[in-house]
Amino acid sequence: MFYLAPHPKLERPRHGSPLMFTIPWVEKYLSRVRPWHVVTIWGPFTLYMLYRASARQGALAIAGWMALGVFSWTLLEYLLHRFVLHRLPIVLDMHAAHHASPRALVGTPTWLSIAILWVVIFLPMWSRYSFNLASGVITGVMTGFLWYGIVHHAIHHRRPRFLASRLTASIHRHLVHHYSERPHNFGVTTPLWDYLFGTAAPRH
Repeated sequence: MFYLAPHPKLERPRHGSPLMFTIPWVEKYLSRVRPWHVVTIWGPFTLYMLYRASARQGALAIAGWMALGVFSWTLLEYLLHRFVLHRLPIVLDMHAAHHASPRALVGTPTWLSIAILWVVIFLPMWSRYSFNLASGVITGVMTGFLWYGIVHHAIHHRRPRFLASRLTASIHRHLVHHYSERPHNFGVTTPLWDYLFGTAAPRH
């Protein structure tokens, strides 16, 4: 389906990056996301949106809208992980490849992620409220997404000691998600929504 390469269920994770699509150009441009893609594109773009948000708003207002954006991202992260990545057929297959090869660079292209957030969050808020409010909120959402990208990459790859020491709880929660028989711990950057919706893994 959709020219996805077959991914047999494995008993243990494998190393390397599996073939995602049988069409070469789709495989090259639509199935690989490297950490520097996220940082170099999302970082400056987030700073630019922060600059636009500060054009007609005070620091307190910007901080408030950004906090709302970050908070909204944590919920969006949970919902996407639980109901899209683990249930939507074509996306489920791609996410299963991530579970089978956790260190593979598999994900949504950076430019496509930005486009989706703009269409789903920024444009409706701009239309309903104002450009400044929408800019502040989308800055917070993008900051949350950027932090998520850094945390998720650090969990599965070599981690600097200073970062690993601060992510110990997140690493444990996410590895439980990968290797438990029942689906638990859908939140990557925070366990808040797992506790609220009853999907946190039981402690032994």
